[in-house]
Amino acid sequence: MGNADPTSSCRLARLLAGAGSLWIACAVAIAVASELGRPSGIDLIHPTFSELIFTTPGAHLVGISMVMLSFASICIIFALIDCQAPTGRLGRTLIGVWSVALVVAAIFPPTPVGTPPVWYDTLHRYAALVGFVCLPLAGIRLARRFRTHARWRSTATVVRACSTASLLGIAAFVSTFVPTGQPVWLIGARQYSGITERLPLASNIALLATLAAAVFSASRPRQPASMRGCTPRATTG
Repeated sequence: MGNADPTSSCRLARLLAGAGSLWIACAVAIAVASELGRPSGIDLIHPTFSELIFTTPGAHLVGISMVMLSFASICIIFALIDCQAPTGRLGRTLIGVWSVALVVAAIFPPTPVGTPPVWYDTLHRYAALVGFVCLPLAGIRLARRFRTHARWRSTATVVRACSTASLLGIAAFVSTFVPTGQPVWLIGARQYSGITERLPLASNIALLATLAAAVFSASRPRQPASMRGCTPRATTG
């Protein structure tokens, strides 16, 4: 008996990828609502996304958005597993760490800028940093493995691009917190923490959406080789 086509058992994977896509859409919608609810207007440059909790709508919506994105990531992990994607244990683990880090960062909020740090503020910042590093590292790992599998090869380039952009963005974000007497470009330029955080966040969302789309593509039923290129034979009267 020959091996079954992996695409024939991917119905659950498609459902999970669909659920992950829905969670991503909800997370983005709530994040946008948080941005629009700033009393002083939209400011994507200076405050970080987490600092929106100090606004009236953001106090309720920021954490919900982060948890939804965590749910999306978990759905996508299981979708990749069910679809027999070449993720490897390390890739799955890194996405799992990112998911947990999002929940931790949502539960333990930061403190206002300029106030002495407390333990939950420190926990929030380190959890967020770990999560922001783990997801693009997982993407680079997945892209490397995807290149060697025909069903996933077309996704590898986009996954690597999103992951690289995310890592560059988080490096820029961290550089804005380096203590310096005089900011040098982004180094120590705390006023640009908001935009440098949103760039890797957008890249991570794009990465997750790409993985969800890859599951749909890889699980699409394929036409048997014997039927390819065949056309119905015309009948004669």
